Amino acid sequence: MKFGIMLPHYRQVASTEGIRRVASEAEAMGYHSVWVSEHIAVPYDAEERFGKGYYDPFTVLAYAAAVTERVLLGTSIIVLPLREPLHLAQVAATVDQVSGGRLILGVGVGSTEGEFRALGANWEERGAVTDEAIQVLKHAWTAERPDFRGRFRTFSDVNCYPQPVQKPHPPIWVGGGSARSLRRAAEQGVAWHPSRPGFDHLAKSIPRLRELTARAGRDPAAMEVAVRHPMKITDRPPGRMQATTPSVGAPEVWPLVDTPGSVVEAVGRFQEMGVGYLVMDTFYSIPELHDETVDSVLSTVERFAREVMSQF
Repeated sequence: MKFGIMLPHYRQVASTEGIRRVASEAEAMGYHSVWVSEHIAVPYDAEERFGKGYYDPFTVLAYAAAVTERVLLGTSIIVLPLREPLHLAQVAATVDQVSGGRLILGVGVGSTEGEFRALGANWEERGAVTDEAIQVLKHAWTAERPDFRGRFRTFSDVNCYPQPVQKPHPPIWVGGGSARSLRRAAEQGVAWHPSRPGFDHLAKSIPRLRELTARAGRDPAAMEVAVRHPMKITDRPPGRMQATTPSVGAPEVWPLVDTPGSVVEAVGRFQEMGVGYLVMDTFYSIPELHDETVDSVLSTVERFAREVMSQF
């Protein structure tokens, strides 16, 4: 089991110093990865969920790369239909270069219609746009002389530079908990990356993911399951909690927000189901985390490493 921590680049904890501290201390504690999210233009009616906005995710990862040496750097997730894919290929490859090949690119279709409208993005066909954008990224990173002809993007006679360090390209994780996200992961990704799924949802979805991966002519055993969940170690069992961001198959009780022994049991259950990665929110996604500070986040991260991660 591998463990990752979200960096404080949005909501109440957002700061340059916080990013530096969490990135460097997470690496020192033995975490596998640190992560960023994305919203470019948060609508007023979504402020309660996301805050006013986010530091740019790739700028944050480049900064995190400069203050770390080993820890991997991931996006959870980039809202792919909001991005011009050739430009994204350049930006992501640059982060992979400056980090020495440490980027994991998590992508998804997005869920905030007002943001799409503000940016002039295609809300109605965002799934199809996402599918093609993944193809553009792979083509830009691997073709000797790019020549792409798709429904939404067509280009030729241009260089795509720089190329990523990782070959053939950085791993692409597909976010989302829907049936379509499963198919997209099986066909185009190396990992399925749902946010806040319950155990029942995973029990139904993981076998389906393996089936779809085999149907796509790919190795089901090589397909990773990387789950994102809120996390906080408590001294007594919490009550029922609700998420501030909708997610498919979300539980009523959050398995990683509990006493150390219960969290160890929950991580073990994730592992037995076939989950290989846990990406953890310590200041976002449930109201109980929305008053956290960088100091309290670091205390949580340290306690999880000492009392839970050490067991795996």
